Amino acid sequence: MKTAFLLRTLLLACVLCTSNLAFAWGAIGHRVIGEIAKHHLTPVASAAIDEILQSEDIALATTWADEMRSNNDNPVFWGSRYTNNWHYLNVGKDLDYQSSTKSKRGDAYTALQTFTAILREETVPAGVVKDGLEFYFGDLERNQQAVKLFALKFTLHILGDLQQPLHSGLAADNGGNAIKVLWFGKPTNLHTVWDSRLVDQQDIGSSELASKLESRINNMSKREIQVLASTEPLSWIDEAQVLLKSVYDVEKYHSDFSNDYVLEFVPITETQLIKGGLRTAYYLNAVFAK
Repeated sequence: MKTAFLLRTLLLACVLCTSNLAFAWGAIGHRVIGEIAKHHLTPVASAAIDEILQSEDIALATTWADEMRSNNDNPVFWGSRYTNNWHYLNVGKDLDYQSSTKSKRGDAYTALQTFTAILREETVPAGVVKDGLEFYFGDLERNQQAVKLFALKFTLHILGDLQQPLHSGLAADNGGNAIKVLWFGKPTNLHTVWDSRLVDQQDIGSSELASKLESRINNMSKREIQVLASTEPLSWIDEAQVLLKSVYDVEKYHSDFSNDYVLEFVPITETQLIKGGLRTAYYLNAVFAK
């Protein structure tokens, strides 16, 4: 019994020491994804991104869309009428995204399709996302450079957000925001646990964690990387629905998340971050291939 206890304690210590990020899709999580992505961009994509960002670091650019939520220059645009809705999407219970009711204010998937068209210099699809951009920028053609910069920064953010399963959660509970839980005895909600709670409690930099996860990628076969680096967003959403079955099973932990939750979900979270980095790179490689 003592041996089993010591082994379990050692395992938990290893997880906490080597996986300090845990459930991060706050600033650290997004920047980890950006750091990983930089290593897997083609020269063509990397050059195109540098030109748009004016050499701003990709990893830092991944958090811009969240930072702008507090921007007061146009609260209608940055508030719930437009961009707030572009960070997530909702899928109905036992449905897939395509058969679910869509938000009239747009969502992460429709925003990603619009921004992708802008980056490819294609016709911008009609819809609420285009309406929002015109509300903010005016004539999109006349402000093409600023619009393209906006599109790239928001795309970098969405590509990360879509790897966090609760960004494809249920509308009924606001993607887990309405599900109250305890995190090591302190009240919070399910979405916050996955978005940022452990990030707030850990002391690890994005570069350090990205290097750790990049080492895992370096030990993968080309086939494994290709599977993880799927560039089809609808498949990511379907994948999230499978993962959400365990994420939503809060009663298993009596709504009090602590060491057992860490042990179960840290490895899954790190895999999602790896997917985010690879998918961001491969998606943008395809966007800029022309």
